[in-house]
Formats: sequence, structure tokens, C-alpha cells
Amino acid sequence: MKQIVKAFFLSIIFLLPLFAIQPTEETRGAVAFELFDETMVHEELDNAGVFKDLNVTIFIFKTSDKRVTIDNIENYDHQFKALDKNEKFQDKNLTLWLRVNLDKNFPNGDFVASYGDSEILEHSFSDRQRADIFKIGGTEHLKFSYNKAEDSSIYYFKISSSKYENAYRYLYISSKKSFYTELSNSILVTIALGMIMGLIFMAGLYNGAMYYYNRDKSFLYYMFMQFSVTLILFNMTGIISFTDLEIARSETYYSLCSLLGVFFTTLFTKSFLDTKIHSPKLDSLLNIFIVIIFIDALFSIFYVSIIFKYHLLPFFALSYIYLAFKRVKQGFRPAIFYLLGWIFLVLSLFLDAFLTFEFMVNPIFLGTAIEAIMFSFALSYKIKMINEEKEQQKELLVHQSKLASMGEMIGNIAHQWRQPLTHLSYTVMNIQDAYKHNSLDEPYLDQKVAEATQQIEFMSQTIDDFKGFYEPHKAKELFSLAKESREVIDIMSYTFKQQDISVELKVIEDSEIKNYKNEYKQVLLNLLSNAKDALVLRAIPLPKITITIENRVVTVNDNAGGVDSKIIEKIFEPYFTTKEENSGIGLYMSKMIVEKNMGGKLEVNNRALGAEFTLIF
Repeated sequence: MKQIVKAFFLSIIFLLPLFAIQPTEETRGAVAFELFDETMVHEELDNAGVFKDLNVTIFIFKTSDKRVTIDNIENYDHQFKALDKNEKFQDKNLTLWLRVNLDKNFPNGDFVASYGDSEILEHSFSDRQRADIFKIGGTEHLKFSYNKAEDSSIYYFKISSSKYENAYRYLYISSKKSFYTELSNSILVTIALGMIMGLIFMAGLYNGAMYYYNRDKSFLYYMFMQFSVTLILFNMTGIISFTDLEIARSETYYSLCSLLGVFFTTLFTKSFLDTKIHSPKLDSLLNIFIVIIFIDALFSIFYVSIIFKYHLLPFFALSYIYLAFKRVKQGFRPAIFYLLGWIFLVLSLFLDAFLTFEFMVNPIFLGTAIEAIMFSFALSYKIKMINEEKEQQKELLVHQSKLASMGEMIGNIAHQWRQPLTHLSYTVMNIQDAYKHNSLDEPYLDQKVAEATQQIEFMSQTIDDFKGFYEPHKAKELFSLAKESREVIDIMSYTFKQQDISVELKVIEDSEIKNYKNEYKQVLLNLLSNAKDALVLRAIPLPKITITIENRVVTVNDNAGGVDSKIIEKIFEPYFTTKEENSGIGLYMSKMIVEKNMGGKLEVNNRALGAEFTLIF
């Protein structure tokens, strides 16, 4: 719950700049625009502004006559017709001219005309009107003053022939105050949108790095999904619309970018929610979605995207919400953040597709920003669960490793007890025989009791030695590497004797270290046991193991011929083994103990006669 609250407040703080936008006090008088299949002409009226009535009339003249120029356009006034509100401005074979008539109610003052894919005729304005053309962010603007008592009320605009698949021809006339208020708002919006796109792009990079280190495909799909979303949002800002790129304003390009995002979103959903295992039927549905996406991509290239033309994407996305809800019910807690992210995103998709009123910022920008934050929390939660699972597996491996060592220890105890038990048996038999032959006197009984006591003490000491080996020591303690190494050799002495293996301890320079004593002994026991197994398996004549201690470095050498160079890099991996009926966790656990618990280093190299394991503390 704390993480959900944290995610919510982080989203609010991140989107705070959008709440600083000031409302525009004055609205535009008339707007002529076109984008894809939308209506070209739009008239804005607002009683709160200076344009209380429709005080601008727009006429259009279409011609293929190249003789019509800026200088003689006034001679063709009779051919201008009232502008139809359904005009698309898409005829690329004709030159289109606009004549803007300012009605008598048009107020005096300073104004700004903003226009795109068109040329404004500066000489339509008198010197007194101080016409000045300037450009901001790819959009051209013309400042002018107007006094209806002195200035002309008729102005001409030339609509250029557009090279784009879809023209973006428009004309805004706004008061100077309104223009700069909106410009200030647009700067704040641009900053916020830049932060949103930066957040999403960095989230993609971060998850790419996470994939590199974890190899979980969820991170890879999320990275490509966020890169696709960044590209989509960049397209939606409209910046690319004012470039000379051939793909600018291409509906095919926009559709393919969006479908690419949906494709990686679907793959991410399948991987993150593990639908193949936990929701096989819904996983099949997602596979159908992928096929539909590819089919729609072909439609986009040769015709138009059916998904985006008929606003089907929000309905597709509802299935992701249902999937997330189902996984939450199954106990997969990271799906809570995934569910919240999709709720915000789907809500923004519905608002963008079906609400008729305009937003200062497209809802999709806000939805994708919150979705990115929520999905990042979901992936972080999943990483936490993976790490916890790894810790549990590590503890299990430690337990298995100790059980395996204990089995060998019990064998060693049995071997070390065999001789004293035999001695005790003979002692009892001697006492019994002496009793039968009436020769059991006090001195003889005392002798046999002393012998039995000696054997029992030896057996008790053996138990103490092995018990101390497995006692858990949570605190570090100061111990001698040489002393503890000798104890390990003593514990395994019977095993080495049975296999005729010579063990030599070379102490060049002993060192006392403050660390976990029993864990060091367990590691050394594992290394000696592995060396013994290699020597026995390969039937090495005159088998020998040498332990060398030089300051804080301990090396274990054998003459078993070394480790195969093809597998030497893998021998510390869990469950990797070359021996039958072996768990393959001994060397893995030894490395984990030395490097994770003891802060040391465990390495292996091949030498002239065999393998050399090096412990560095």
C-alpha cells in the first residue's frame, strides 16, 4: 500500500508543471485548419473574449493558372467564393488563395496571424500596420496592428502546394495578448511534455540495462515498448509536422509507429504476467491480437489503419486490464501496479478518442507518463520478488550442501569409531573370559576399565570435533588459517588413508583472520573432497593434495590432471557437475560462501600437474 501511495504522489509531483498553465483570456477570432480527415474550417466564439461575434469572413479561390501572383491577386476578387466549412485543402494540383475580410465589428488593436503551409502577402498590410514576420518552433507568425478607420479590411493568403501526404494548412488570427498568453502556456506544456518523454525514454534505457543483467524478456519488451511510446509522443507533439522530412504528417508513418508500440505492449504483457502458464486462454487471445496487429500494419501501408480509424485500441486495451485483474486475484502482487498503469492509460485513450472538447494537453501524454511510473514500480516489485526467491534458493542450496557434507562426515565418524569400538568389544570379551576363569582380580579390572575409558574419550572427542564443525557461528571470530586447516585434514584423515592419498600442509606464513571460522572449514572440506574424488576417479598413481598457506592466501593443489578447459568457466555454476549422482552444488556454494559471506575470492586455474583452487581473504 505504501508503494501505491508513493507512486501516486510521484505522478502528481512529476505532472505539476501542467497545473501552472494560465487560462487564455481572449480567444482566436477564426481558425482554418486541416489534419488528416478532420473538418478544415473552425470558428471559435467566446463571450469572455474580444471576439463576441463572428467578425472574420473567409473566402477561397482555387486555380491552376500560374499567371495568378501576389501582385495581381486583387484582380481575381470576383472569383473568390465563401469558404465551405467542409473544405479539406487537399487538392495538390491547384493553388489555393484565401481572402480574409475583417468585418466592421473587428476590434482595433495589435494582432498576430499564425499560419502553416501557406504564404502571407505582406504587401496587403500598410507600413503603418508594422507587419513583422517571425518564426517560433517551425510555425510562422505575423504581427500587425489594425485600426479600422485607417487600415484595409481585406488580406490575402496563398496556400502552398503541399508535398506531404496530409497537409497541415491553417490560419489563426489572435489578439497580441492572447497570443503571448498561449505562447507562455505552450512553453510550460512543452517543458512538461519533454519531461514526460524523457522519463519514458530513460525508463526504456533502464529496463534495457536490467535485461542485460537479468535476461528477463519482460525488461526487453518493456524497453522497446517505451521507445515506441516515446516516438509516438514525439509525433503527437507536432514538432515533426514542421520539418521537411518526407515522413512528416504521413498517416502511414504514425499508424505504423503506434502499431509497433501496441505489438511490444502485447509481448510485454504476455511475459510480465506470464499468461502462457497462468492464463492460457487469454494468452491465446493475445496471440490473436498480435496477428491482428500485423494485418492492420499491412492495411496501414496500402490503405488505412482500421484500428485507429475506428478507435478500436481502447477496447483492445480493456483485455490487458482484465488480465492484470486476474493475475492480482491469483496473488501476483506486481500486477497491482500494472493494473493501475493500464487503468490510467486506457482512460486517456478513451478521452482522446471519444470526448469532443479539447484539452490543453492531450490526455495520452498524461496517461503514458503515469503508466511508465506504474510499470516501473511493477517491474521493481518483480525484481524484489525474484531476489527474495533467489535468497530462498540460496538458503536451500546451503542446506543441501551441508547435508551432503554431513553425509560424508558421518562416514568419517563411522570410520574413526570403527577401531575404538573393536577395541571396546575386545575389552568386554577379556573381562568376560577372566570372570569365567576366576582370574578377574582388581588390578586386571582397573586396567581394562582404563583402556575402555581411553577409547570412549577418543570417541567423545571425535564427536566434539564434528559437532563444532557444524555449529552455526553468526559472528566473525579471529582464527588461524593453519590451525583450522589442520583440523579439516584430521577430520578427513581416515578417508585419505583409505584411498592412499598423501596430504601435505605447507605453512609459508600463517595468518589470523577475523571471519567465519566454520564456513572456512566447510569450504576447505569441499575443496579437499572434490580433489579426492578427482584423484580416485582418474586412478592417479601416487595421488597427492597440497595445501599452501601464505599470509591470507590459501591454495589447494592436486595432481589429478586439472579441469577440462571447456568447462573450467562453468564449474562454479549451480548444479553443474561431471560426476554421476552428484548434486553439483558444492563448488557453487563454496564460491558463494567465500565471496558473498566472507568477503573473499575463490578462483580456479590449471597448473602443470592438476587443478589449483585459490582462496584469498
